[in-house]
Amino acid sequence: MAQAVMQVTPEEARFLRRFFRRQALPWLVVLGVVAVAAARWAVPAADPGLELRLAETQAVMAAVRAENAALRTELDAVGQRIQAAVDRRLGAAEGRIAAVEKRPSGRASDTSGVSERVARLEERLASAANAQDTVTRSSLSRLKDLEARMSNVEGAGVPVPAAPAP
Repeated sequence: MAQAVMQVTPEEARFLRRFFRRQALPWLVVLGVVAVAAARWAVPAADPGLELRLAETQAVMAAVRAENAALRTELDAVGQRIQAAVDRRLGAAEGRIAAVEKRPSGRASDTSGVSERVARLEERLASAANAQDTVTRSSLSRLKDLEARMSNVEGAGVPVPAAPAP
């Protein structure tokens, strides 16, 4: 079934346009204003103290960032001091082990005393290494070298326990 096209004269078309403008258009405008008003009413206005709290929060965050940067700088300085202390202790331990290596080892009582001293020294070195988690590979290789040299000094004696890895 085909839809019949409505035949409207120009005078009737003019009348319909004017009627719509006078009757329906004002109602559409009123409905639009009501919709906007309802939307504004449904969403409450921002809290007046919100801007103040946001500004305070941003100031606190800036202070925390500055404190964080200062702590990182301080931590880097402490790490450098600890690394220098570990290097000094390793150097002293290498010197002591070199002195023990140069001594003639004829007595078994000397070996047991040296083993105890080396074990205490390794414990002290391990505690220094545990104070700072980032021990360089050179320090670890020096510790392994010390252990190897001690095992050479002791020969086939009782093995000295190695320092725990950090």
